[in-house]
Amino acid sequence: MKRLVSLAAMVLTLTMVLSLAACGNDDANPDQATDSTQVQTGDTTDNNQTGDTQSSDVDLAALRTQILTDCGITDSVNVETDALNNLYGITADQVASSASFNATSGAAFPQEVVMIQAVDASAASDIAAKLESRLNTIAETAASYDPTSLELAENCPVVTNGVYVGMFFSSHYDDMVAAFQNALA
Repeated sequence: MKRLVSLAAMVLTLTMVLSLAACGNDDANPDQATDSTQVQTGDTTDNNQTGDTQSSDVDLAALRTQILTDCGITDSVNVETDALNNLYGITADQVASSASFNATSGAAFPQEVVMIQAVDASAASDIAAKLESRLNTIAETAASYDPTSLELAENCPVVTNGVYVGMFFSSHYDDMVAAFQNALA
């Protein structure tokens, strides 16, 4: 009887892990245009351009640590570069470096923070589009049952600066974007 209970527990655990992994990848329509506005840094006015100011390589891992500390986030899971493909459709060949995390938020959706240095401007543009798509998916899903996450997804656009791209789906959006932009200045 104990073996049957243990086996059932392992099967349920495996099922839960696989279902969570399957929910992270939504490539149903990768070419779908997005209506969200991207926040641009630097001295630009056109939404399709990125900021002209570009610093040397930024230590995104140190920035992630700083953001976690400054925002008082203690319950987080780091998301490494190879996991970005499963979660956002961002492939490792598009990424020069990254530092991302998910954290509990008290809402239906966890906080998702993604900071990426793309290999070039084309990759940065593609990454920004995929992150906008993720925010749109959150908004569509949250629309029927989670007004807090819906509002957050609608008010937290992707930030770009040259080859650096950031998505800050968090109630700490303003503080995180300020830290991101300061690190790139």
